[in-house]
Amino acid sequence: MRSAVLLFAAASLVYLASAPAVPYSHDTTANAQVAVSLLRDGDPVFTAREAPLLFIWAEKRGEASVPVTVQSWTQPAAQGTYGDAYRSGRLVLVAPRYFVVPTTQQRGGEPLFASAFGPAAGLTAVPAALAAAALGAELEDPFVMFRAAGVTAALLTAASVAAVFLAALAFLSARRAALLAALYAFGTCVWTLSSQALWQQTAEIFFLSLGVLCFVRGQGAWTRGALAGLAFAAAAACRPTAAVVALAAAADLAWAHRRALLAYGAAALPVALAVLAYNLYYFGAPLDFGQLAAGAAVAQWKTGSPEVWQTPLWLGAAGLLASPARGLLVYSPFLAAAFVGAALAWRDERYAALRFLGVAVPLLWLPAFAWFDWWGGWTYGYRPIVDSAPLLAVLCIPALAALRRPAAKAAFAAAAGWSLFVQVLGATLYAPDGWNAQRRDGTPANIDLAEHRARLWSFRDWQIGDLIAQLAEGRR
Repeated sequence: MRSAVLLFAAASLVYLASAPAVPYSHDTTANAQVAVSLLRDGDPVFTAREAPLLFIWAEKRGEASVPVTVQSWTQPAAQGTYGDAYRSGRLVLVAPRYFVVPTTQQRGGEPLFASAFGPAAGLTAVPAALAAAALGAELEDPFVMFRAAGVTAALLTAASVAAVFLAALAFLSARRAALLAALYAFGTCVWTLSSQALWQQTAEIFFLSLGVLCFVRGQGAWTRGALAGLAFAAAAACRPTAAVVALAAAADLAWAHRRALLAYGAAALPVALAVLAYNLYYFGAPLDFGQLAAGAAVAQWKTGSPEVWQTPLWLGAAGLLASPARGLLVYSPFLAAAFVGAALAWRDERYAALRFLGVAVPLLWLPAFAWFDWWGGWTYGYRPIVDSAPLLAVLCIPALAALRRPAAKAAFAAAAGWSLFVQVLGATLYAPDGWNAQRRDGTPANIDLAEHRARLWSFRDWQIGDLIAQLAEGRR
């Protein structure tokens, strides 16, 4: 346990030191707002007046209307503040941003809006927001709001590192378990992405790691059943696709541990019902997830079709596993050991508890492979499947245990070294509007546009190479 605490502390320090003051992506903004709304209004939804940063506005200036970003009502406008402009009618609401969706409810005659990514991930930031408020910070200040969410993201991701270590400790020596946890912490995109802002995957990764720990090390119905079921259900509440992991674990229990299955289902059911009730109340149907509606609008812009499941599976798989710009095996090649580990788990009874992961990971990948923008927009690495990183790390356990030949050790060491190097590059040099938006000569080349999407497959004009060139220029 002491080593797990040390790993948590080390990862927390690194993650917090490298976290930006403002998140890289708009996708995390609504999640940060959820905690503020809950503490202020008692619910996870908001009006345009309560959360102006989450909406598009236009300010009337003479005969013209100028698009503006309103961070707070005290922000200076052309005349006075934006609060003054709003009250006088000079500030007009244009539309919610793409990560915000309308609900069927109102407050005080104003329509209520919700995060397109659901409330669960944002709720994890409530303790940090409470601490900030206790210290006298103003939660409506976007900087305070984002920092509370950012601290939450760093601590949740660091906790997942400790969970991976404790899971590995059931099969490996303390030294190898610590090595695996460190590689997961600093050799995967959980550092460069998940720990840096409160994505829905950030909270999901924590709960998935906790669920795997309980499932792998638990012996009775309480830990392997109830605690694992609660954790996996919470992961699915953060990101619905994680339900496939919960189902794979349930199928494993149904095969060999039916008493634990009852406890598993009893613990998971209340969380599932809470999600369905939220959808029913705010969207009118229990299976109406806001992300699908928001995704259709973005899909229309990026591809010309509102269909969100339009990518051929082979294309999404090739892109997210092996493309130069987004490939998991390019950014974190040491995770290739997970494929070996999955096979060994089925051959060796000692690793029977890991077998469900060999089923869960491919199922978790399928929705990301089929999603309309399999590349995940402007990002670094394999963001759409980063939630599989802790599962893959645990699946590496049988391969690490079998690692004896010098050639195999050298290959794994080289893959691990490259993985660490690539993540250090991303944590120190990555900017979302850099390679994603333009080539090195400054020529606009937005990878979200169809005419520039071939860049995702180029080893001559690739994201990692761009950062290596920046590093070389900085040294010169």
